[in-house]
Order: sequence, then structure tokens, then C-alpha cells
Amino acid sequence: MWPVTLDFKGGKGVATLGGILFALNWMAALAGLGVWALVFLPFRYVSLASVIAAAAVPVAHHFTERHFRGRWGATWVVTIFLAVAAVLVVWRHRENLRRLAAGTENRFGRKES
Repeated sequence: MWPVTLDFKGGKGVATLGGILFALNWMAALAGLGVWALVFLPFRYVSLASVIAAAAVPVAHHFTERHFRGRWGATWVVTIFLAVAAVLVVWRHRENLRRLAAGTENRFGRKES
């Protein structure tokens, strides 16, 4: 989100969170990807799908973490990390959320008017 090499100007952390999640818990990552698709396909808002998927990731990890207990030890630490990451993703999307509320957010595949 704030890379040193780019003068602390970066993206919104969704792809990075996804990559980390696939390394930590691939089942939760697939669940997050599924949530993203379920929100994106009918509404065509990337930002909305990203925020909802980020919020779903800690929940998905909670329900799938038993498969990774032996590998990672205290998985509650991972759940807390994912919850903090989700909060950061939502916070970084605050302007998108304002535009969604105002009805001015751009949909994917639709030209700006």
C-alpha cells in the first residue's frame, strides 16, 4: 500500500492481500476470490467487490484455519492480521465508497460519460 521505492504512493492493497492469502491459506483465498466474483459479476464495481471480498477473507480463514494449524501454529494471529489488512483495504477504498454512495463510481466495462 505504501511502498518505500515509490515514495509511499501505491495501490489499495487488494492484490498484495490476495497474494499473501494464497501463501497462508489457499482455501480462504479461493473463498475470497469467489466472493469477489459473486459481487463483481452482477454489479460490475471492482471497488465494491474488492471491499466485500477483503472483509470476507478473515471470516473465510476462521472457518478453514483448522487445515493449517500444524503448519502455522497460532492461526488466530493470521486471522487478526487478515482482519487488520481488510480494514486497511476498506480504508484505502474510502473515496470509491463515497462515489458508490453518491452514484458516481465507474462500472467496469462502461465508458465514462
